[in-house]
Amino acid sequence: MAKTLTKKPTLVMRGPLISLIFAKDKKMICVFSPELDIVTEMPTEEEALSDILQALRDYANEYKENFNLYRKSPNRAHHWPYIQAILKTKNNWEMRKLLDIRYGDIHLQ
Repeated sequence: MAKTLTKKPTLVMRGPLISLIFAKDKKMICVFSPELDIVTEMPTEEEALSDILQALRDYANEYKENFNLYRKSPNRAHHWPYIQAILKTKNNWEMRKLLDIRYGDIHLQ
């Protein structure tokens, strides 16, 4: 008689790498990534998330193309670990696993 092996599911999670802060400003949703200094504003949360994911991917590709310049830049050199992580992702699902999403409000002073 064949022996059946039972496997227990294991949840593997990576720690958050890139923070996204969602904030509502009147009728718009603003999303800010403090680590990469990227911001977007869209009418809905879904559109804002989609737009920031595309902006992160675009910036990662731009950084890769201009690596020698950006890696020496005082305001961009520290982005390299984030860029490497983004470039390793194959789709938005994988990229979302890099994110720590938080919600807040915008207060003007």
